[in-house]
Amino acid sequence: MKTHPKILKPLLISAPIIAIIGAVISLFIQVNQIEDKVLVLAKNEMKYFIKSIESQSLLDESHINLSGTYFLTISLLDKQNKIIFSQSVQNYQTIQDELEKIDHSLVTKSTKQIQERVIHNSVQNKFYFQFKAPLNLPSFDGYIQGIYQVPDEEIQNIYLNIFYSIVQLILTIFVTTTLLYPLIVYLNKEYINQSKNLLQANLEIMSVLGGAVAKRDSETNAHNYRVTLYSIAFAEALSLNREKIMGLIKGAFLHDVGKIGISDSILLKPDKLTALEFEEMKYHVEFGIDIISKSKWLDDAKDVVAYHHEKYDGTGYSKNISAEQIPLNARIFMICDVFDALTSKRPYKNKFSFEASIKIIKEKSGTHFDPKLVTVFCDIIQALHTRISHLEDEESLKLMLDEKLHYLAS
Repeated sequence: MKTHPKILKPLLISAPIIAIIGAVISLFIQVNQIEDKVLVLAKNEMKYFIKSIESQSLLDESHINLSGTYFLTISLLDKQNKIIFSQSVQNYQTIQDELEKIDHSLVTKSTKQIQERVIHNSVQNKFYFQFKAPLNLPSFDGYIQGIYQVPDEEIQNIYLNIFYSIVQLILTIFVTTTLLYPLIVYLNKEYINQSKNLLQANLEIMSVLGGAVAKRDSETNAHNYRVTLYSIAFAEALSLNREKIMGLIKGAFLHDVGKIGISDSILLKPDKLTALEFEEMKYHVEFGIDIISKSKWLDDAKDVVAYHHEKYDGTGYSKNISAEQIPLNARIFMICDVFDALTSKRPYKNKFSFEASIKIIKEKSGTHFDPKLVTVFCDIIQALHTRISHLEDEESLKLMLDEKLHYLAS
């Protein structure tokens, strides 16, 4: 299974989302700063205009010339705020009437001596700066007040700067995503390789432990490999997810690990167990649960270890639960375990043919086994049984299992 598409898809989804969110945030910040930028621009013009007035040794109305400027009106006031003289552009009264209707304004500074306000006419998208400031000259001591219209080209420049900032942000996000992609792919490969190695190491430990139990029980570890391969194929036919299948694999290897706690006189007894001995044998389930409970990684193996001796009709052990009360992984494994026992040669019996084994499985449908699962199992098992039934050496079975694990881990 290729990992590149898995990584590329979330990157292709997340990059535009991040870009859109970033653009919206940037636009919000930039728009809120428009008035600040207008204020700085207008104040600079106001200072320049005042400086040109201050350079006059004598001040009269002829020295105030609004032509060639963006000032709409300029007034000089004495200390009592009485207008000494005033000059306005020709259409000032029309603009003044419009400004009086506009309620969107930002008072940036307002005292008895200084007033500064930015006004935005959103209909015409024009900005105005209304001001009042002290004016101290040798020939005049009072205030200057007026209204300055920010040039349209300056507003366009501000909006262009906002646009370029957003484009730059979006390009930066996409370039960063593009540059990060190979790094993420590399790190993901390293992570997958490490995960595979760790999984392989853990499964090898389980195989060793399961093999030790099998040998003590006069079986071979080949049984664990076969029943695990059967269980994986069965689970895939049922469309179980990867997590469920991994739990099934762990449980298949360790289903009888509790037999370590059973005495040899019972475990290796060639004859049929007495009722008392069988009761003691049942304890291997509790022993197995206790053993795997020491490892959090084996939590998902509990379904098989704890319930693989239950029966669909409730006559099994050790909880005497029935039907779908039995975890799905346990119901899957029970069928695979019995099927492999039937089709395998043991010291105490010869193997049954495939047909005879399937017949027995079907006969026990609804009593021992989940009838729905039996139907699926019988439909899919023949091809796999043909492939592995003749394999008695553990190495060949291990190679087949490694292939499946490699697929599941990728």
